[in-house]
Amino acid sequence: MALHPITSFCNQKCIFCSAYQRDDDLFDIKDFTKEILSDRDPLFVISGGEPLSVGIDNLIYILNILNKQSKTTEIQTNALLIENIPYEKLHLLISLLNRNKGYFNINLSAHNKTTDYKLTGVKNGFEKRLSAIKTLSKNGATIRLTYVINSINYKHISDFSKLVVNKLPFINWVQFSFVKGIGKAKDNRNVIPKYTDVSPYLIKAISILDRHHIKFNTDHIPLCFLGKYWESNVDVNKMRNGIKGDYLLEKEKIKDCDGCKFYSICSGPRKDYIKVYKKGSLKKSNER
Repeated sequence: MALHPITSFCNQKCIFCSAYQRDDDLFDIKDFTKEILSDRDPLFVISGGEPLSVGIDNLIYILNILNKQSKTTEIQTNALLIENIPYEKLHLLISLLNRNKGYFNINLSAHNKTTDYKLTGVKNGFEKRLSAIKTLSKNGATIRLTYVINSINYKHISDFSKLVVNKLPFINWVQFSFVKGIGKAKDNRNVIPKYTDVSPYLIKAISILDRHHIKFNTDHIPLCFLGKYWESNVDVNKMRNGIKGDYLLEKEKIKDCDGCKFYSICSGPRKDYIKVYKKGSLKKSNER
């Protein structure tokens, strides 16, 4: 699965932004159409920057092309611009997404407005995001929430799970995604926490969703840090079935992985994580 950045422009200033200083051309609908037609993956992920910033009419045009190619589409978004879209056009966009089991992937990496502001730099962004999620759901959208785990928010993952249970139980699933060490987070320990520190908080947060029958998965954190929820890692089935992809280029096994019971089905830690924490970064896991 490859990401297809439609623009580098964004209306947030996230501390973990992976697109930071990326040298993109300006959005060109003809070029993006060519990108769609040359793609061979059944899942087409529209990423940014902020995809909604290119305009609802452009997105509707793009979705029509993707549907003609029988592709499932994921739109990655912070959802802040949802409130600006006219009802009829939003309803059409959702209908086009639903036609091939597409969905919105909404970055919600905070449990309250204070943390949200620390992460995104947008005042009132938390409230707008929650409102947008509810609007999308009421209009029949399929919704994935992504919680990007970082040094600011990892101790509050359980609070996020409680927020989902109490206020957003209608969403389709949650992904807990460990921050990538690229963009603003590159080589930055102030943004990238240790797996060992995150693990107990993450396992507790997952257990809350599990008890309330809310679907979840995880990414970019090795299986040995996920406790009994190790099968939630999105790479497990890929590894079991020998499916190749970019995920194998992003991650690698290290000496600490030798002898681990998950060795054959785990993709290992991210290379950019290894660069930050060097050797011995996995030794404290008690699940190996």
